[in-house]
Amino acid sequence: MFGRIIKKDQKSTTIFSGGKVKKLNFKSKHNLGDIIDMNDSIITTCKNTQLLKKLNSIYDYYNKKQQFIEEIKEYLKNKGYKEVVTKKLKREIVKEPNISYIETPYGYLASSPEVEIKKLLCLGFDRLFELNFAYRDDFEDSLHKKEFLILEWYKALSSPKEINKEFLELIKTLNKGSILKYKNYKIDLSKIEYISYRDLFAQYASIDIEDIDTEQVKKAYGIIGTDDKVEVLDAIFSLKIQKHLGTKHPTVVYNFPKERASLAKIEDNYAKRYELYIATLELSNCYLEETNYDSIKNRFKEMDKDFLKALEFGMIETSGIAVGADRVFMLLNNFNSIEEPKW
Repeated sequence: MFGRIIKKDQKSTTIFSGGKVKKLNFKSKHNLGDIIDMNDSIITTCKNTQLLKKLNSIYDYYNKKQQFIEEIKEYLKNKGYKEVVTKKLKREIVKEPNISYIETPYGYLASSPEVEIKKLLCLGFDRLFELNFAYRDDFEDSLHKKEFLILEWYKALSSPKEINKEFLELIKTLNKGSILKYKNYKIDLSKIEYISYRDLFAQYASIDIEDIDTEQVKKAYGIIGTDDKVEVLDAIFSLKIQKHLGTKHPTVVYNFPKERASLAKIEDNYAKRYELYIATLELSNCYLEETNYDSIKNRFKEMDKDFLKALEFGMIETSGIAVGADRVFMLLNNFNSIEEPKW
């Protein structure tokens, strides 16, 4: 056994070992921060004792994070999902207009594992998941990082409601119960509310998104810099609507404008996209996936050619979900930010 010295007095030495504090019945001849064995033999000397002040909290953070990751994987594997690891440096991407990609001299960093997992679905896999890092050139704040942990899973012949039900079961499993407390919110995870994007605007902004005077709405909400109707609606959603979502129980917003379809199906002129909110935080984005080769080919200007070949081969009807894993971890631990602790 060995441990790092965190305290000494005249008769004992306290060490930090394996995440636990242990007291030895002798005074070590070595210094605070040094790592010793049970015979007081030096293993490693410490040249920076400042970290001793944060040792417990930093260790606890990463221990919880690892347990969080392991529990997610266990839950999905028990549901019959197979874990995959897909490439993160890509020469070709499906370039979505609302995503800021990070480009290197060697290709793009993957903004999600979605396309690579869908290629595998075209081969006949029916339940796949990946929990890994993704990269976007976003402004960094308490909810956004350029490198972040994303969880995605896909299930053939399933519906978005079925996938969202699994996601809520996962959160309840991680939370160890149906009542989740975050800041001043007390969330009942046993209930879920579905409300359409259009109904939200009617309820909280008195706007019919099918009959909107963009210039008038911009003036009313002080929106500048864009004349695009969907971008104006996005701004109002952030300013006026999002603060009402998921405050008592999870809320799923569905039927987004078709311009926000990305790789989701478009039906009745709406994107079959389902965003889940808890305590006003957007945690996930679920699609009824578009599997039609022609629809995808015509939707994007820049395209991963191997993905098109896979779709041409054929992809079974599928629903999938992308989860901001860092946000879920923040929520479950009542943190203020997704940022990791500073060393």
